[in-house]
Amino acid sequence: MQELIQQLQEKAGLTAEQAAQSITVIKEYVKGKLPPFIAGTVDNWFSSMSDKAGTKKEGLMDQAGDFLDNAKDKAEDWATDAKEKAEDWLEEAKDKVSGLFKDKDKKETPEA
Repeated sequence: MQELIQQLQEKAGLTAEQAAQSITVIKEYVKGKLPPFIAGTVDNWFSSMSDKAGTKKEGLMDQAGDFLDNAKDKAEDWATDAKEKAEDWLEEAKDKVSGLFKDKDKKETPEA
């Protein structure tokens, strides 16, 4: 990762912070073009680039990564909660509809 930051600084005349921000923008752009189940691979690839460089991530990159991880966790929690609520709502609706038909059957059945 540090090598890419250095090339952006040399070839594009960017500061270290601008180069790190550029990488973040590129990473997010690539992730946005991929199906969600593959987007995590982009994070892993960028992370492995950083690990291979043997350098510590820039503060901005750390913050961006933490933010994205947190956002992902929140989205997963929200999706799980929404699924559970939808399942509960459907179960209640099913019980109510079943109850309507049971009540109707009782009224239509002639008593001896």
